[in-house]
Amino acid sequence: MTANEKKDLAHARVSASYGADAWVRFTVAGKRFDMPVVINASTRSLGASIIVNRMLSRRAPNDARPLMLVTQHITSRMADDLIAKGIPFLDTAGNAYLHEPEATIMIVGRDKPALNLKNPTSRSTTPKGLRVTFALLTQSGLVHAPYRTIADRSAVALNTVNLAMDDLIYRGLVVHKGARRVIADRRRLIEEWTSLFPTRLRPKLSPCRFTSWTKESNWWSRPEVLDIDARLGGEAGADILTHEIKPASLTIYSHGGITPRLMLNGMLRPDDRGNVEVLETFWPAKAEEGWNLPHREVVHPLLIYSDLITSGDDRNRAVAQTIYDRYLAKERA
Repeated sequence: MTANEKKDLAHARVSASYGADAWVRFTVAGKRFDMPVVINASTRSLGASIIVNRMLSRRAPNDARPLMLVTQHITSRMADDLIAKGIPFLDTAGNAYLHEPEATIMIVGRDKPALNLKNPTSRSTTPKGLRVTFALLTQSGLVHAPYRTIADRSAVALNTVNLAMDDLIYRGLVVHKGARRVIADRRRLIEEWTSLFPTRLRPKLSPCRFTSWTKESNWWSRPEVLDIDARLGGEAGADILTHEIKPASLTIYSHGGITPRLMLNGMLRPDDRGNVEVLETFWPAKAEEGWNLPHREVVHPLLIYSDLITSGDDRNRAVAQTIYDRYLAKERA
């Protein structure tokens, strides 16, 4: 240990007793030295005089290095006050003041940097992350499957699954029990997905509205109407699952979107205010094998539940609760 390092160690012991939060090591022109620091996330709500007084009250004895203030931003006015009192500082904009035997540094006047703060829990709530969550909630046992299998059943890249699963685990929505992964809070995950789907994923499904010319009120219930790749959601899907609602609108999810057969059989014409909405599916056809549903012509109840909840209709909300109790509250084997 060099003489300077021994001196800094002694200073550290003294400064620690006076409230240093950490140490910052500087290397200037080949000279290395450590400064004790007090970390203050923000000084915006505190006056310069208050900051100065706080630093002075925590100052170490004369034979120790002075405490350095480390914060987000030091204004020019505050910098003047700190320099006048001999208080070193450092901020995220690059403003700094230091007057030590090894070096003298003074940089002031730099503007506060714009911080790009990202939500650490966003990876599973992006459009692609919501595809992963949908797959986990609708395919029994998938949460424990290899990530490649989850990616295949979600129609997303493997890296998307890595990020989404890390986030779900970080937030405690997916946990490890022994050697297995399980969904820890199914209801919370369902409610989160339901609330985010309408604004983050649904608009990306190329929704188109139509009006049907047919005079049959339940024309959509005829087996020959829907393509093999099309399924009913919304009120029509809820009617098939519960028989508790008379559909006033029709929601169809189709692999590939609207098709000539569907246009012809439903006698559909484009209409921005029409009560027939057709959207592209966001799951691969192979995923439907794991739904274990008694009705092939409907989408998964989770999607129907979301359609009803977000409709804003009190009648639909009551039916949505029935669907939740029957199909969603517990994982279907």
